[in-house]
Amino acid sequence: MRRLIKKLSEVTLINPRRPRIERDDDVYTSFIPMENVDGINGAVDRLDIRPYSEVKRGYTYFENNDVIFSKITPCMQNGKHAVVSGLADGIGFGSTEFHVVRCSEEIIPEWVHFFLRRKETLNDAEKTFTGTVGQQRVPKLFLENLEIPVPKISEQRRITTQLKVQLTEVEKTCNAAQTQLEEIKALDSCYNKELLNELRLVPRVPLGDLLVNIEAGKSIKTTELPAKPDELGILKVSAISWKNFQPQEAKAVAEGYEPDEIHRIRKGDLIISRANTVELVGAVVEVLQDYPLRLLSDKTLRLVVDQKRVNPNYLLNVLRWSEGRTYIEHHATGTSDSMRNISQKTIRSIPVPYVSKTKPNSTEI
Repeated sequence: MRRLIKKLSEVTLINPRRPRIERDDDVYTSFIPMENVDGINGAVDRLDIRPYSEVKRGYTYFENNDVIFSKITPCMQNGKHAVVSGLADGIGFGSTEFHVVRCSEEIIPEWVHFFLRRKETLNDAEKTFTGTVGQQRVPKLFLENLEIPVPKISEQRRITTQLKVQLTEVEKTCNAAQTQLEEIKALDSCYNKELLNELRLVPRVPLGDLLVNIEAGKSIKTTELPAKPDELGILKVSAISWKNFQPQEAKAVAEGYEPDEIHRIRKGDLIISRANTVELVGAVVEVLQDYPLRLLSDKTLRLVVDQKRVNPNYLLNVLRWSEGRTYIEHHATGTSDSMRNISQKTIRSIPVPYVSKTKPNSTEI
């Protein structure tokens, strides 16, 4: 009967011995210092190249597809662990503060990597620290005795593929957040000072006073696969994480579902996210054409603007302006920065400098 839980030392080699290497001293060799490992993404940012003579003694040896695990505080807690690839001639050297895990045929490196980067695993590793404050390290024994699930290789590949997709989405969102923050800063700096001063003197009205309605999307069963251009798809929050609407950011809807017309994306829609990271919750985009195969999700809302009172483009800019962003971020709820929420009540209460749409330049802030 197949054992599903095994000790890591039963399915990997931990800190395997370096083989005898015949290599000229002047041959360039891959080198990974600790600073080259990205703790956020769990990946090697770049490979340094050094003559073999500089690295052959006093450093940690590893090979392609080995998992390197930072053993020293605070790098260990900060996620400086990665699967190694792209090494010159398949071998490389790096910081002495790495443990090396080499997988057997029973387990794939990505599976081990994701398991080691779990918060629970890192917390358990921290409890085994040895050494003095500031120089504490995870002992090899922790990894040797660590119990890890070992499903079939096909299942390991399936799950790690899903995790990689999810991490790609997280990375996109983080990049989008940074881009939006930069755009907001640029927005404020490039505005005409006179106009900014004028707007700061303009009385505020609640956003709700300038809307006809807020229309909510709904939770719909999906296949979890990306929606193709000719498939019915429900929007992910990443569809409105950028300055422009991203219709390709959608999940395919399960077969047989007939959507309500009100949930289809239309030209002129102002769509706002009600759930996202603290930097992106309340992000707003304008839709420039009809997308009948794209649907509002339960994490997206359509702002139906009272165009007799205000220009939609003006509201778009106001909600992206630093004052609007500050209000949204301050009133967002949730205990984690990775997922904040704003209610329709909060959205309606966002203070808007009310400028008549007939006033010159009223569509710009």
